[in-house]
Amino acid sequence: MNRRMLTYVVIALIVGAALALAVAVATTRSDATGAPNVVTEAGVAGLSSDAGTEALAAADPAREQPLLDKFTSKDPFIPFPTAGGGGTASPTPSPTSTSQPTSNLSAKIKVDGTSYNVVQGDQVPGGSAAEFTVTGVTSGDVTFKVIDGALENGDKSFSVNLGEAVRVTLDGGVSYDISVISIGEGGGGGGGTSHSISVLSVTSQNGTALVTIEVDGKTYSDLEQGDVISTSWGEIEIVAINVNAQTVTIRHGDQTLTLHAGQVIVK
Repeated sequence: MNRRMLTYVVIALIVGAALALAVAVATTRSDATGAPNVVTEAGVAGLSSDAGTEALAAADPAREQPLLDKFTSKDPFIPFPTAGGGGTASPTPSPTSTSQPTSNLSAKIKVDGTSYNVVQGDQVPGGSAAEFTVTGVTSGDVTFKVIDGALENGDKSFSVNLGEAVRVTLDGGVSYDISVISIGEGGGGGGGTSHSISVLSVTSQNGTALVTIEVDGKTYSDLEQGDVISTSWGEIEIVAINVNAQTVTIRHGDQTLTLHAGQVIVK
């Protein structure tokens, strides 16, 4: 009898130890995997319908309903932003015109000591002696082109910087000293170049009336009535000289002017 009881006690201890070992193993596995505790049907049944839904969602995240109201609509005609582009398409640059506006600058230059106010298109020296055409005036230089022939080095055009004086020689051997004195707005000559004319003196010598005039900075001395001079303004004829009144009458083209000694006009 005692042996039978002892056998039962041993069996109970073995069964109890096996159950305890099984519980320990299950607890350790649950803690390692982070799996939630199982909610029994009885526990769920004791909750309200909303609470039960939340409990089931907590137990099984797959049962949680998606929040559809957080999705925004997408316009199919707006392209997706590219990486680094900030989502804004770069505008296509519009073609720009290659034409350049005509220069409105004028320059004061000297050719062999004679002053001229020139703009693009003017010719110097004045009158029929013109050898160069002004092809460009910028804020820093004036460009000239040989009208007939070329320079001795074969070039057809050259530039003279503001404040610079150069000597150019044509292929025929004739040289000109050209300098650029100033550059500024305005002008007109050939089409708009202004010319200055002044009477320096009106005198009499041996009974002959004489006049000295200056045209564009170049002096013409001891002119008599009937003399014709070629200037940067064109040909000028001395029509009359009045020593007593200190006046001189000149003709330029079809225009006749009477000037007093010391008077300066700009045409």
